[in-house]
Amino acid sequence: MTKVSIIGAGPAGCILAYALLAKNFDVTLYSDRTPDQWLNHSAPTGTAYLYDEVIDIERDLGMDYWSQDMFGGGGVLLDFSPVVGFPEPIVAKGHFEYGREGSGIDQRMRVHRWLSDLEGRGGKLVIGSVTPEQLDQIALKSDLTVLAAGKAELSRIIPRDAERSVYDKPQRKLAMAMLRSKSGQHVRNWFTDRIPYAPVKFDFFGDAGEYFWVPYTHKTYGATYCILFEAKEGSTLDRFDDCKSGEDVVEQARNIIRDISPWEHHIVDDMEYVTGDPYAWLKGKFSPTVRQAFGRLPSGGLVMPIGDTAVTFDPIGGQGGNFANRSAKFVADAVIAKGDGPFDETWMSKVNADLWDQHGKAAYTFNNLLLEPLTEAGQTVLMTAVTDEQAGHDFFNGFPHPKKLFPMMEDVEAAREFAASYATKAA
Repeated sequence: MTKVSIIGAGPAGCILAYALLAKNFDVTLYSDRTPDQWLNHSAPTGTAYLYDEVIDIERDLGMDYWSQDMFGGGGVLLDFSPVVGFPEPIVAKGHFEYGREGSGIDQRMRVHRWLSDLEGRGGKLVIGSVTPEQLDQIALKSDLTVLAAGKAELSRIIPRDAERSVYDKPQRKLAMAMLRSKSGQHVRNWFTDRIPYAPVKFDFFGDAGEYFWVPYTHKTYGATYCILFEAKEGSTLDRFDDCKSGEDVVEQARNIIRDISPWEHHIVDDMEYVTGDPYAWLKGKFSPTVRQAFGRLPSGGLVMPIGDTAVTFDPIGGQGGNFANRSAKFVADAVIAKGDGPFDETWMSKVNADLWDQHGKAAYTFNNLLLEPLTEAGQTVLMTAVTDEQAGHDFFNGFPHPKKLFPMMEDVEAAREFAASYATKAA
């Protein structure tokens, strides 16, 4: 029986484990935390908004226990200001395909349940942090070793792919907190004066950065919003350095919104931090990074990356959590289909190249385009989405399916063809 060791018990590691266990592989999953520690003593590690098509991966594996009750976002509402203080934002909106809803489902309760059930599915769970030396020993005893350690230090064992990685330093300073409604009017109603469904809400400022409101299903409070600030260093959004608690982050968020976003003043006094959860906030920064197909350990053994370890996305385009699920499913399918023969460099390189072509390249390129000033092509696409309702729907449906956004987000002629197609329909 093929022995697979998976280092890292986030969603990517758990999905890979469950998919291989369903096909009777010998799977050992290494977690640095117990199920209880994941649930009660961990930060949520970001918003991780999952599109409905990506939740399908969990449904198909019998891993979804939450989507029927989740706080779902039905589409996108975008306010874009070229500079802070612009008289009135440029507005675009669109619903997701066939009304499919996604949500930021609290990773802590997902992983807690999956780890608790793992041995019942036939897997082995090992608790404890894995050192580079231990990883080497694990790889010697395994047919395949997979690293799903996210952005942890251990991920550096996989070399950075200098050709694919666009950046070598962080592009934004990040601050995040979970919010609930203080008045009891419910977070589901915060944007219903503008859009008939709960949206993923984007606020873009060309000179300062961005902030997002993400429909979130919190482990205790259920329907909440996660607010995430992406500040360009030194800008008016860059105010979170001294924050030492979730309450501090929310207070600074209130100040920023009062200063620059009058269209959201009605929410400011109603939002409050999810008290009772000391971990429901984050701040920091990291570099968007693509890693190579494998790392070679001192013994000569190989380890291959999935999820955040393979491609680390800036949160700006909502691609990271979705790529984690997709990459785990993709690698699982490749392992299952492989047949006889070693999991060697040639195989890992082929799987990595195919994963990049299928799910990585478009998502990473789209994400990085949002970190830069809009190109002429991007401006053409956005303004078409602003002026034509159907174009807005089609554009925002590219977020779950980034390949649909190319070549029009990069190529001016393709962007003009996109715009012209709606002009023709209107005529």
